[in-house]
Amino acid sequence: MKNKRLVIFILVSTLLGMLSCSKESINPPSPLDCGTDYSSHPNNTAYLDALSYYTSNTAAPGSIIGVKKFQQNEWIGSYGYSNLEHGTPFQTCTQFRSGSITKVFTAVIVMQLFDEGKLTLESTVASIVPNIKDKIPDSDLITVKQLLNHSSGLKHPSDDDINYQLSIINNPEYIGAMDYKERLEKYIYDKPLKHKPGEESYYSNAGYWILGLIIEHITGKSVEVNISERITGPLNLSKTYLAKSSDVNLARGYNFSGNLLKDVTNWDRSDNDGDPAAGLVTNTYDLLLFSEALFKGNLVSDTSLTLMKHTTSFPSCSGDCGYGLGIESWETDENFGYGKNGSSVGVDANLIFFPDYNTTIVIFSNFGGGNRKDVIDRLLKI
Repeated sequence: MKNKRLVIFILVSTLLGMLSCSKESINPPSPLDCGTDYSSHPNNTAYLDALSYYTSNTAAPGSIIGVKKFQQNEWIGSYGYSNLEHGTPFQTCTQFRSGSITKVFTAVIVMQLFDEGKLTLESTVASIVPNIKDKIPDSDLITVKQLLNHSSGLKHPSDDDINYQLSIINNPEYIGAMDYKERLEKYIYDKPLKHKPGEESYYSNAGYWILGLIIEHITGKSVEVNISERITGPLNLSKTYLAKSSDVNLARGYNFSGNLLKDVTNWDRSDNDGDPAAGLVTNTYDLLLFSEALFKGNLVSDTSLTLMKHTTSFPSCSGDCGYGLGIESWETDENFGYGKNGSSVGVDANLIFFPDYNTTIVIFSNFGGGNRKDVIDRLLKI
């Protein structure tokens, strides 16, 4: 099962958590009125049983599961707490940071530009954004496709730059004040690649930072505006946005410091917010609608969707590391799907579409580093 984790980052945060900065002041969230009661859904009881099974096997303070079969009403269930400080219950409409699910949205915009004839998958970084040509090694060889499927060779600071990791832990405001362009300047430009473009795969948020530059260069608009105009606006996804945010109504994130749960929201916020690789805020309902629109061909052409689902895996790959264009293939014990995991120190978000069932499943927990996903097969049997 794919689960993109900040492996080194989580290790360092666990070791240094109790030595890091002073406790953040946590304000109480506003009351929520989700407005939808799922108790009358025909599968409500069975889905609640699956949610109970899932939450019995996770350390997360709170979780949400959403299921939507094509052209049928969705079901969403919630459990536990979105904010332990104030005892705030998770609700079906609670918003959360989605981590690398953001990459699917960014990839959709890139593929829309491909459909519009404004770029090709073989277009190079140097040819589209010539002003950074001399800042990235082999920029005349790195293609749009390689950025999308993590074969560009660019680094991933959250995993491979100890200075970045320590800054997140000990001075999150410093990293949080940077936009992705400033992070490129400090952590990517003039740094060696991990490998020659197209020869290996190496998961890289920085590749999606470059895609953000490409989107802005071609459209003349920010990634945030493109997401709004091309995706969330047309689909009426009113709870989804890309921006730096300290919104107190978002689910808090947690991880262990020793044997105690620690609120790590300030780390997640500083590492992710506003980032075209990992900064999307959303909720379960919006993700279910987005997935149905994408996989039923309402956001990109059939050709583009086929290209997005095609997985590239290199011979040196050890484990589950084949990547498509913004999305990945998912294999459970019994089923096959396409989707994306978003995981950081206090977030585990999952969006998966299973074509044999015409069904999207969303699972979110406010505990980072990965949670068990065997509930998926239980849900698909209902």
